[in-house]
Amino acid sequence: MYRLSNRLSACLALAAVAISQLSLARPSNKDLDFEDFYELEPIQIVGQEIPITVFARSGGDRSYATRFAHKVIEVAYDTLEKSPGPGLVIMGKSGEPHPIKLLENFMAKAKREEAPAELRQIADELEKSIGEWREKINFDMENDDDGEELPVDINQLIDAFPMPMPPMAAQLYLVAWELDFDPERFDLRLAEITADELRQQDFDEFRWVFYLPPKNTLNKVLKEVLPLAFEAGDLGPVKRMLARAAIATFKPLIKDAVEGVRKGVLYWSVLSANEAAFNEGDIELLAGKYMESQMPRGKILGSDKTERGIEATRIQKAENKDYARDPFVVLEPVEAFDPETFTPFFGRYGDDGHRNKRFFAKDGAYFWQEGDDEPIEYLPAGDLFFVSTQKDVTLQFFPGETPSYSQVELRKGRFRHTFDRLFEED
Repeated sequence: MYRLSNRLSACLALAAVAISQLSLARPSNKDLDFEDFYELEPIQIVGQEIPITVFARSGGDRSYATRFAHKVIEVAYDTLEKSPGPGLVIMGKSGEPHPIKLLENFMAKAKREEAPAELRQIADELEKSIGEWREKINFDMENDDDGEELPVDINQLIDAFPMPMPPMAAQLYLVAWELDFDPERFDLRLAEITADELRQQDFDEFRWVFYLPPKNTLNKVLKEVLPLAFEAGDLGPVKRMLARAAIATFKPLIKDAVEGVRKGVLYWSVLSANEAAFNEGDIELLAGKYMESQMPRGKILGSDKTERGIEATRIQKAENKDYARDPFVVLEPVEAFDPETFTPFFGRYGDDGHRNKRFFAKDGAYFWQEGDDEPIEYLPAGDLFFVSTQKDVTLQFFPGETPSYSQVELRKGRFRHTFDRLFEED
């Protein structure tokens, strides 16, 4: 036993010396360039290699970012039917600010009256990108079983959400990284930064760049947010127990939902970087359908989320093609028409899954009403057509086998649906 202990101690000592020497030989982060943390993590799909580069500071972060990106890229590849091109996933590190804070800091300074016009223009471009990003993450986390919304304001989770990084946003992130994300030094740097610096091509080898927050960020946010969401002043022991039970119930659903949105944002970013394949409307619907396929819907989804995403986006892709054959057209109202020809249109319409509708006339005007909503006025636009006064929705009536009209198609933007006539005797 004594000899074994001596040998073990000797081995541990040698290992300690080796580790010490290794740490001395390895340069610190301050001695490394941003690119030194790059590592190619390609994904193979049907024999084709898709180059994905991951920026990470630890093996665990790199592993998570790689798995995360590969799952999304597999769906994007199926949608595009080709490689989405080389991309960079920047994995954040605990303690570092979310890029949204860096961008908002820059925009505040660049929009001052004394700021150069070129910087104000860049700030406007970034503000538009941020607005589109906020729209993507502002989803409804709803429990379908009872219709109750989860008690979390999406803005409280902002640090947990990833975001696409346009080239100039990536440059700002690089500047902050070079300053160790020191807020004072970054603030001083912004005071002297130029448009030319932000237009540098440090990321031109990538078609898309994406920021992914640290994996444990959501846990930290929920630890702060959920107790506040259920706080009701001074809680007694029973109420406190119920609040803890509620947190335990909602937390897994929120984590699963947020992870689905994180993947949805990457999918949207990758498709947006391939605009030649799809127009903006196609991308919006595809991203929405993919994100919807990843939502928990009152229970945690199984492990088939990738296949679920592929199936959902294929359906939406087919619907997009159908729309392209017969796109929405804004109709112009007509001045001359015979009110008697519209009489057969009046009545109720509907089908399963939608609230009943009603088309009627009042004081010489025509209205379409959904459920108990306020009626919306429509103007005649031909023998069978009506258009809303806002010119954003159309109605087309279709004749049936009897003098009464049996169907109406409602169209707006990229949505269209045909409702059946509901006769009083039904």
